[in-house]
Amino acid sequence: MRALLLILPLLLAVPAGAQIWDGGRSAVREMPAPPTAAFDRDLGDINRSIRDGRRRGDLSRSEARALYAQSAMVERLARQARAGGPAFADTAALEQRTRALGAQVAAARARPR
Repeated sequence: MRALLLILPLLLAVPAGAQIWDGGRSAVREMPAPPTAAFDRDLGDINRSIRDGRRRGDLSRSEARALYAQSAMVERLARQARAGGPAFADTAALEQRTRALGAQVAAARARPR
């Protein structure tokens, strides 16, 4: 009787050990691809446009400083997105923000002085 009580837990553990394990792959959620380098290229173009506008006199010093600050904020969000941080889930909004900043720079440069 005592030997049966010692063997009983082993008999119950065998079916549990025979279950199929997929190596933990089912527990890993698929993440969307990180944003492309388009942010870097667009922000580089925007910063170049700000710098050219300041040199040509299309932008005042305070306008250029404010536009650079906005560009730095978008760059920070893009860096977080590339690292999979909080902005990662909303890359469409980040793309829209980059386009809006580019349009804002173009409008500020086109304004007559």
